[in-house]
Amino acid sequence: MVHYVVGDIHGCLQPLIRLLQREGFIGEGLEWAGGTNQLWFLGDYTDRGPDGVGVIELLMRLEREARAAGGAVHALLGNHDLMLLAAYHFTDTEIPSFKRQGQSVTFYEIWQYVGGKARDLKRLGEAHVEWLSNRPALALVENTLLMHADSLFYLEWGNSLEQINRSLYEVLHSDRVETWDHLSEQFTSRFAFIEGGIALTEQFLGQLGGRRLVHGHTPIYSLTKQRPQEVLYPLEYNDGLCFNVDHALWRRGPGFTFHLGP
Repeated sequence: MVHYVVGDIHGCLQPLIRLLQREGFIGEGLEWAGGTNQLWFLGDYTDRGPDGVGVIELLMRLEREARAAGGAVHALLGNHDLMLLAAYHFTDTEIPSFKRQGQSVTFYEIWQYVGGKARDLKRLGEAHVEWLSNRPALALVENTLLMHADSLFYLEWGNSLEQINRSLYEVLHSDRVETWDHLSEQFTSRFAFIEGGIALTEQFLGQLGGRRLVHGHTPIYSLTKQRPQEVLYPLEYNDGLCFNVDHALWRRGPGFTFHLGP
C-alpha cells in the first residue's frame, strides 16, 4: 500500500483525468486502476475551472471502486468547497461580516467573486452536498500531516486533529450563518509556515502530529515565479518540514502526484 497526494483541482475535470491516467490511477474508461494504492486529494474540487461537479462525481465513484479493489481515495476539505456549500445553503443571505461594515454582499455573490460557476451550483444535488459536508479537514498519513491551507486557523477549532475535524464537521452540518462566515474568512489565510519558519512549523506539528506537513491552497508558481506549465514537483521548504502541492491545474499546469513514501 502506497500513499499519493494530489493538490487543488478547481473544476478542471479533463486535466485531472489526464493526470490520473498518466500516473496510472485510472484507465481509458476512467475506471480505478490504482490497485491497493491510496490517493489523497487536498481540497478545492470546484470553482475557477469548468466542471467542479464533474470532479466531485469522479472522486465519489473512484472512492467506491478503489475500496472494492483494496485501495482507497480520500478527499479533504478546501476553502472553495466550504464556499460552494455556503452558497448552496445561504444563497441570498447577506454575509454578516460584510453587513457590519455597511456592505451588502451575499454568500452567492462572494462565491462567484472567487471563481464559483453558476453551472456547478445548479447541478449540485443532495449526494454532492452530503459528500462535501463529510470531508475531514486534516489527516495524518505516513507521519505526514495532510491539510488544505498553509494556515494556523485550524488550531482555533481544537487542540488535536480529531477535535478539529469534529468541530469543522459540526459547522458543515449546522445552520449557524455567523459561524460559516467566520470559518470562510479564516480559511482564506495562507503563508503561515513560510512566514513562521521552522520553529513555528515544528510547534504546529508537535501539537497535531507528524514529522512533516503537506498542503495546497497557495499556487506554487506564485511563490517560485515559474510559469504554471513549468511546475512539475512539490515545493519543499523549511528544511523538508513543508511541501506545497498546489500545481494550479486551473492555470494549465500539467499537475503531479506526490508520493508519501520515504
